[in-house]
Amino acid sequence: MEIDQCLLETLPLGQRQRLVKRMRCEQVKAYYEREKAFQKQEGVLKKLKHGKKQKVHFNLADMIQDAIIHHDDKEALRLLKEGVDPHTPVSSGGSLLHLCARYDNAFIAEILIDKGVNVNHQDEDFWTPMHIACACDNPDIVLLLVLVSKAIKLITI
Repeated sequence: MEIDQCLLETLPLGQRQRLVKRMRCEQVKAYYEREKAFQKQEGVLKKLKHGKKQKVHFNLADMIQDAIIHHDDKEALRLLKEGVDPHTPVSSGGSLLHLCARYDNAFIAEILIDKGVNVNHQDEDFWTPMHIACACDNPDIVLLLVLVSKAIKLITI
């Protein structure tokens, strides 16, 4: 209910107070209706929250990639012991060794090489872990790859 300010000022005091009180009651009523609708929407979310505790389970391949990226060597070793395939491909078509080369994780790179990961594996851009280690300026990985393989195949485009 809208009312013009000039009209409101011309009304006698008692009438003005009753009108303003009625307008305020309508505002409060509209507010409670909006809150009730909002709580109905949120009630669905609360039912999900108050039910069983939901747990998120990640694929072991995703977990080892995250461990390599964040240099969580202990977690990566645990996952490899649990049976994660060291030849697991990453989204770019590369290997876990490519990930080690990108994020300068020489410790896990050495373990992956010991487990037989191909140091000459190429990703979808035909880059080997050596290319990535050089591009990302990771000399520890470059040295490791040079020492491990005497006949590294490098394709320079």
